[in-house]
Amino acid sequence: MNTTTSRWRVLALLAVMAMIVAACSDAGSDAEPDDTTTTAPTDTTDTTEGGDDPAPSGDTFPYSIAIFSDPTTDNPWAAYDTENDVWTNYVNPDVATLYAYQGPTYTLIPSLAADASPPEVVADGDNFSVTVALRDDVTWSDGEAIDANDVVFTWNSVAKYDGLGGNFPAAWPMAGEVEGEVTQGILSVEAIDDLTVKITFNFEAGLAVWPFATGVAWVFPEHFWGPLVDANDSFEGLYAESGLGAPNAGAFDSTEWEPGAFWRNTAVDNYYNKGSRYVVYDNGAVEYTRAGGETEVYGGEPGGEVVADYIEGPTAEDVTFSLYSDQNAAVLALTDGQVDFLLNPLGLQRGLQQLVLSEPELNVIVNEQNGYRYLAFNTRKFPMNDVAFRQAVSCRIDKEFMANTVLGGAAIAANSQVPPGNSFWANPDLTGTCEGQTEAERFETAKQLLVDAGYTWTTEPMWDEANLDVIPQGEGLAGPDGTAVPAMELLAPGPGYDPLRATYSLFVEQWTNDLGIPVRANPTGFTVIVDEVFGTGDAALEWDMFILGWGLTPFPDHTFTFFDSRQDSADGGFNTPGYNNPEFDALADEFARAKTLEEARDLIFAADAILAEEVPYVVLFTTPIIEAYRNTIEFPFTTVLDGVQNFSGLQASTTSAS
Repeated sequence: MNTTTSRWRVLALLAVMAMIVAACSDAGSDAEPDDTTTTAPTDTTDTTEGGDDPAPSGDTFPYSIAIFSDPTTDNPWAAYDTENDVWTNYVNPDVATLYAYQGPTYTLIPSLAADASPPEVVADGDNFSVTVALRDDVTWSDGEAIDANDVVFTWNSVAKYDGLGGNFPAAWPMAGEVEGEVTQGILSVEAIDDLTVKITFNFEAGLAVWPFATGVAWVFPEHFWGPLVDANDSFEGLYAESGLGAPNAGAFDSTEWEPGAFWRNTAVDNYYNKGSRYVVYDNGAVEYTRAGGETEVYGGEPGGEVVADYIEGPTAEDVTFSLYSDQNAAVLALTDGQVDFLLNPLGLQRGLQQLVLSEPELNVIVNEQNGYRYLAFNTRKFPMNDVAFRQAVSCRIDKEFMANTVLGGAAIAANSQVPPGNSFWANPDLTGTCEGQTEAERFETAKQLLVDAGYTWTTEPMWDEANLDVIPQGEGLAGPDGTAVPAMELLAPGPGYDPLRATYSLFVEQWTNDLGIPVRANPTGFTVIVDEVFGTGDAALEWDMFILGWGLTPFPDHTFTFFDSRQDSADGGFNTPGYNNPEFDALADEFARAKTLEEARDLIFAADAILAEEVPYVVLFTTPIIEAYRNTIEFPFTTVLDGVQNFSGLQASTTSAS
């Protein structure tokens, strides 16, 4: 193997990825990719003399952030698994990863790893492996050194609790055998020494696994969690343990949580990365200078405009997340000066924009969202298990009408599993079911889809041209075998949490009722919906349809993770619809082996087309991320895909403006 060529191919790939990210949003916006872990031989790291540090701005200060939904756990294992929602991830301190994405370009840079770029997966006997060198100066927040044994402990714990869900199956995929079929994954994780870890796969892992999954997978401290793993035979027991104050790899420790009121993180005095300088260029290059040390360069030769130049803190002495009843109350707290920043994965509601724009002490920023809202069907049961039924419902949903008329331009209609802001990966040619048809045409097409599939009514719905409405509505709808279509529930967040989805659910109710499909919209608490639709075992059969949203990673492996049958949420995965398509699963396996960005994109386009045809999800819309913060604080950057909220408020690098 030509080692030099291999190293530079990896460096070039990461630089290309950073440029793709930078192109993933409109002019003036930078895009953000997925966290990824990879390592390359240490001699690929460029070193230069460190320049003059930018002057730190502001003194220590208490950073106050508003949230409007409660976190669900203080246990990081549970947060990576079943309790994986945005509010929980906002407040929990940073974990350790081999590699991480550097904002605002999302260049993949070393975190625990010592090498400038991820090493390649290489042939190793009958298998394949990657060997990662680790830094010798990184510590947990309690001062304990982070080393290869922590990585091994994490893997061994995942292996012990075979069946972990959430992010675990993708981040730490386990090689094995299911129904006589060998599954692609990790065979072993070994500590060659304290600063070298070797990961062995049973297949030639591609980008989707290394570095974009295992490379950015969470690593847990053995000295804290080891005794608790030993004491708990089940992961449910481990998840019941409190993680408040547990050692982490970030700038803050979690110190106080009063459910229904607030969460508080306190600065780590001996944070190993405090005082480091980051200079980020718009071509994706990053100059990283350790406090008092030399400068290392990641992501290629620096060039173009400097888009961020800052000293890592923390400057904030603590961060308090105050819980408010809804977005309106949180915005009022922001305008009244009770908090510095509002964390909001939904973006600012149109009705509140004028309020913040008129407040002279607030700054407002707008970025493209790397996420979407969607309607999901439970394909495990009738009639949602029928493609024709799902297509008929999808056909009736007029996304353009909803986005431009009903929601007043606050939403952008979407069809692809990849939001348009992530433009390299998004398929601009993908169309929605019945796109471009009039209301009458949508009704007739949806009705014909049901007729062709063998559905019948006791009262057949008809389009009344004189009234431009469905008169009469359908009644007594039955499936091809005569089974009556049962009453169904559509779960959606209520108007206090997200009026866009609440409104959408009411229109879906009307459109489906016109066809004789007995659907009733049920506005429900966000966390209540999450708990129900991610129920495991028989609980996965209890819901019918729901409307939720996803915040996504720049490397869009979610296109497969959300729909791979081996990721069924009944078994703890992310495939809430229970979608099962062998052709799709085969594409997922091929995607896991893809070695180039172009090959991976072709497979994502192919998967996206299958999903658009079979609609386990109806992708509904995306929105701009509109954020406001008080001029008493300063962020190191504000132009970034998915906004500052995607970085949990940039707690370690936000400074006081006073």
